[in-house]
Amino acid sequence: MLTCRRGLASLCLSARTGAALTMALSLGASACASVVGEHEVETKFLVKPTSQSVFSGWSELSVSEDPNSVDRAELMYIRLEARDNNVPDLTFIKSVSASAVVDGKSTVVAKKAPMPTGERIVPLDRVYNDDIRPFFYKNDESGDYTVHVDWEGKVDLTKTIPPEGVWMKVLVAVRIE
Repeated sequence: MLTCRRGLASLCLSARTGAALTMALSLGASACASVVGEHEVETKFLVKPTSQSVFSGWSELSVSEDPNSVDRAELMYIRLEARDNNVPDLTFIKSVSASAVVDGKSTVVAKKAPMPTGERIVPLDRVYNDDIRPFFYKNDESGDYTVHVDWEGKVDLTKTIPPEGVWMKVLVAVRIE
């Protein structure tokens, strides 16, 4: 069984830059009959205009079976998408990175900078192409095996963001064999 959790935040923004970029994560879930196969997980977040340019947050993906009981697990893709049709592209985001964290050690798995002009759906560049099973840890609370991902990014304050913010969607796909 594949499930997801989310971090909810005004999202741990840099103290040096003062005000916070408000970002709310709301995570969907994906279920499957077996842990083996291709799975896609969706995270949604709201980017609101502020004087802050740095944002961060986290999300988690969990499976009910020990990933070491399968041969391999790989990250297929991570994709950002503007949910608001009035947003022509994602250039209001300067950069974003996703890092898997285990025992306090971070490994960047995907990133993107800059965002391409005219594109509302942008795949992040995978920088980790090896087996992701080492990123799963036993979650003592749920009994599941979880991957914790920290998100960091910068917003381009020269771009116009609607006052109500822009809802974004992140799709993460993994293959477990």
